[in-house]
Amino acid sequence: MLETACTFDRAGAVAEEKLFEPGPASAPGPGSPPPALVKPLAFGAWDETALVGVAACASRWLRVLAVVPAARRRGFGSALLAACETAARSAGETRMSALDQPGNYLAPGIDERNVESIAWLERRGWARKPEVRMNVLIDVRGNERVSIERAARAAEKATERGYEIRRARRDETALLAAVASEFGGAWPFELERALAYEPAGVHVAMKDGTYCAFAAHDGNNQGAGWFGPTGTWPAHRGQGLGEALLLACLVDVGTAHSRCEIAWIGPRPFYEKVAGVASERRFVVIGRQLT
Repeated sequence: MLETACTFDRAGAVAEEKLFEPGPASAPGPGSPPPALVKPLAFGAWDETALVGVAACASRWLRVLAVVPAARRRGFGSALLAACETAARSAGETRMSALDQPGNYLAPGIDERNVESIAWLERRGWARKPEVRMNVLIDVRGNERVSIERAARAAEKATERGYEIRRARRDETALLAAVASEFGGAWPFELERALAYEPAGVHVAMKDGTYCAFAAHDGNNQGAGWFGPTGTWPAHRGQGLGEALLLACLVDVGTAHSRCEIAWIGPRPFYEKVAGVASERRFVVIGRQLT
C-alpha cells in the first residue's frame, strides 16, 4: 500500500521502522543525557476490508501519512491526520512537524515535487517554513571516484598521518558515548542502529586509542542505503579523515544499491569533491500549531 501511495519516498521499504519503531523524543546538545525514546502510534484506514491508508506519529512528529490514489478525496487522509493531531495534543504537544523526527525520519521534510500533499496540508492549517533542506544522491556503482581501491588509498594516507581507519565493532558502545559527549543530538541513536546493521554500517578513525572521526550508513531508513551521520572532532579536521570514512561507507552501500542518498546535508562541496553528486532532492519544512 505504501509503495502505491508514496511516489517520492521509499516508505514501503522502511514501513516497519516508520510505523512501529521508536525514535528520540528530543535532540539534546553535546554532553547531555541520552534522550528518552518515544514509540509511535500507527493508524490505518480501511475501505470495507481493504487497507487504503496509514499514518504514524511520534511525539510532535507526523512520521508518515499516505492514502492510495484510488481512495483519495473520500476523507480517509483527513481522518488519519486528525487522529495524529489528537494523539499529539493528548501527549501535551503544542505543535507538529511533518516527517522530520531526528533519528527516525522518512525525509527531512516533504519533497518539493509533492505539491499535492503540500497544498493538502496547507488547506488543513499547516504552514511552510522558509527553510529548505536538501539531500544529495551519489552513484556508487560505475563511479570511478567510488571504489575499493580509492577507499584503500584514502585510508593509507590517513595511516601515514598516524590514524587507523577501520570498521566499528557491533558492540562498540564507547563510540556512542564519545559521540554523545562531543556532538549530542540524535546521532548516538542513529549510530546504535547502524552498528546493528550487517555488517556494522559505521567506520571510525582512531589515534592513540581516541576517536577522531566517524561515519555511518543505514542508521536511519535502514536497508535503503542512506548515509549519515558523520563527524570529525575539531582537533583532527583537515586530515582527510572525512573523505576516507565517506568512501568506506559508499563502498559498503554499493554492495546493495546503485546510489547512496545523503540526507540533510551541510557541506555539499565536500561531497562534490570526494564522489560527485548525481542529483539532489529538496524538501519543504512544514508544520502547524495545535490549538
